[in-house]
Amino acid sequence: MKHTLLCKKTLELLSSAKMGTSDGSSLVQMCIIKVAQNMSVLEKKVSNLPVSLLKDLLPHLNIYYLERIETAAATKGISTSAIWAAIWRDLDQTWRWRLKSALPNQDWKQRCLERLFHMVLFTQVRRGGSYLSDLSDSSILSMTVKHVRVLSLHTSTKNICRLASRELRPILSSLEKGVTSLKLLDVKSLFKQGRKYVVFVLHRLLDHGSVREVVLRRNPDSSFLSWLTSRRRGHQLKVSTAPEMAHADGHRSAVDDLDSSCSAELEEPAAKRQALDVEENPEVLCSEFSSSSGPAERCPEGQIHSFDFEVSKCEILTTVSHILPTWLCLRTLLLHSDWLISEQEMSVLVESLRRLFLNPSCSLTDLSISHVSGHTHLMNMLRSCPTLQSLCLEICPPADRNTMRRHSRFPESKELCLEKLTVRSTGPMTVACFLPVLTSAPKLSSLHFTGIHLSQQFFHTLSGSNPSLKVLKLEDINLSDYHQEILQFLERSVLEELSFRDCRLLDKCAVKKDFLLPFVETLKGISSLRTLRLAQNRLATSAIEMAELFSGCHPSKITKLDLSSNFIHPAELLEFAQLLETHKPVQRLTLDLQFNPLDRDPEVKGQALRKLIPYCIIQTDDWNSRSTMADHVSVM
Repeated sequence: MKHTLLCKKTLELLSSAKMGTSDGSSLVQMCIIKVAQNMSVLEKKVSNLPVSLLKDLLPHLNIYYLERIETAAATKGISTSAIWAAIWRDLDQTWRWRLKSALPNQDWKQRCLERLFHMVLFTQVRRGGSYLSDLSDSSILSMTVKHVRVLSLHTSTKNICRLASRELRPILSSLEKGVTSLKLLDVKSLFKQGRKYVVFVLHRLLDHGSVREVVLRRNPDSSFLSWLTSRRRGHQLKVSTAPEMAHADGHRSAVDDLDSSCSAELEEPAAKRQALDVEENPEVLCSEFSSSSGPAERCPEGQIHSFDFEVSKCEILTTVSHILPTWLCLRTLLLHSDWLISEQEMSVLVESLRRLFLNPSCSLTDLSISHVSGHTHLMNMLRSCPTLQSLCLEICPPADRNTMRRHSRFPESKELCLEKLTVRSTGPMTVACFLPVLTSAPKLSSLHFTGIHLSQQFFHTLSGSNPSLKVLKLEDINLSDYHQEILQFLERSVLEELSFRDCRLLDKCAVKKDFLLPFVETLKGISSLRTLRLAQNRLATSAIEMAELFSGCHPSKITKLDLSSNFIHPAELLEFAQLLETHKPVQRLTLDLQFNPLDRDPEVKGQALRKLIPYCIIQTDDWNSRSTMADHVSVM
């Protein structure tokens, strides 16, 4: 009782404390800390504090009371976003090296609480900050589990097995309801011990839970992969027609021929096989961990809609090609490999995709494949997947250019449903092989090319064949010879986002304004354009011209401008800021200035930022240009 009265007196003292003197300020701080330490008694009364005092109190609360009081704080116009962001920075010690973008309140909170759950359950968390004071591990888990959407399981087998225990079954039940994405980042380590417990946890998440997206790295054995991918059958699995079956037989024999080289490598002695009966019988698995003495109820069957899979050598032949034709519920497939996928393997994969798309119940719309050997299967793949909406390829051109066969033309009357195309080339490759795709994809809305040699025909094709293009991203591509083609394309475009990253835009300009001024005027004419990214183009002093985007009677409606890594000095930024202060953008501008040598003159940098703040959300960093070679690289 005395303790309660003391806390109430402290709260009254806090409300009446004077802020004008140093003694008053010290007293207020002491009271704030005392109130934060006794929130169990004062929680209901704290919301009556003046706004200024409530703001000062929030950073001293632990996450339990911070979450409980944020609704009351919001009614007074107080956002907790900055506090959650500060907690995130304390949890993630690498935050300075990541892109710092403005996130909505719930995103910072989500990041913090999801990270805390993983740290408490699987690793360790430092308890230096007040945000974890007076909270046990079990209370942190109980509070944060409802915020977990992506669950990452790796290496900590002992703690993963704890989820199968009676003690943590409430936590597992909450995960079943909330987790939609499951990341198995080192499966080999997961199964070193306690395999049955791990499989039970996965079964509950996949079959009883809401998980529809799986990321798999370092798959341990074929038995687990078979168990995992058994969640692939859609609601309508149709029997193949006779012609299909005949073609399938031919395909099967081709696969068998190609499999022969891999079978000896993958086959294990019977004694070492880990295909456990309990994994194939989920009812037995559940009843074993259940306290119920009644008959085992039939378990539901989960479905994987998105599969991000790191394939090891020969798995395309031995596993992927066999399961794909029956994976009717699959919507997104991402195949990663650290080795080059051969032409033979691509042939088998394309045939498997063709068989999948022959079924009217096929759901696959997004496909991504890395380390593809050459482009020769591109058109066959698109023919085989006529309803594919998004395709991402990382192409490794053959070292010997003579091995790059010309591909058959796509039927002119055949239109693709393709809406998004991303191609990254790791070696010399011309755009010619992709022009037929662009010509046959009138619905294309997003195009991203990296490391591909363009031609004048490229921009003409975009103008004539892809009238709905909303996003164009070109990266590591020399555009210095295509200024007129760029301007002509932009004059007729309806782009919402344009990105020229590391495109050497001004390399061949004797007078840089000769291109930049018409470029800026043309961009102002695109009323739909909202995002412009010009990172790593050696703009330097020419970056000042970009302020003209917001001048004149018809200023640009761009809301995001990326000028990072352009060797912009403080004096140039100040001149840019003065122009922007004159032109005054209609809407608040998100301005990315990262990795520019703004540290060369902190005083001038400060002047420039103060002028920009009223009109811009500034993304900058504490990059030290003098201690790295990055500024040299940016002007090479």
